[in-house]
Amino acid sequence: MTRKITPAAPPSNDAAKAFDDLRSEISLQRSAIEGLTSAKEKLPDYLPTLRDMESRLGRMEERLDGIHQQPAMQFTPLKFAAEMFEASKTCRAEDRKAIGDAREELARSLGRIEGMIKKGRSTEEQDWWVTWAATGGVLLGASLALIGVAAWS
Repeated sequence: MTRKITPAAPPSNDAAKAFDDLRSEISLQRSAIEGLTSAKEKLPDYLPTLRDMESRLGRMEERLDGIHQQPAMQFTPLKFAAEMFEASKTCRAEDRKAIGDAREELARSLGRIEGMIKKGRSTEEQDWWVTWAATGGVLLGASLALIGVAAWS
């Protein structure tokens, strides 16, 4: 299974044949270059399309930069949580103040109501005392009148 390498034919020393080979290779290269040049000339001109795409991409980049500059885009979840915490503290403080004010107003209202109740009680007590004093006065006057009648008789 070994392959025997046969020596290649010895190069010819014929200069004319070498020049003919060189001439054919150069003509082959020339025709290849001419083919590439003609193929290049047949290609459509993409320059206007590329310029349009470039301008669109430029506008898109400007819009994206504008979006990235918006304050909402600068918010991270951590910043958002901190803002929410501060806002809740502010709201709770306002609620605490409102509840305190309502509590004070309720206490004042209850104080006024208690004052009215006490005033009503004192009026009732005063009426009770006046009734008993009048009754006592009538009874004392009647007993004095009886004693006076008995003493004069």
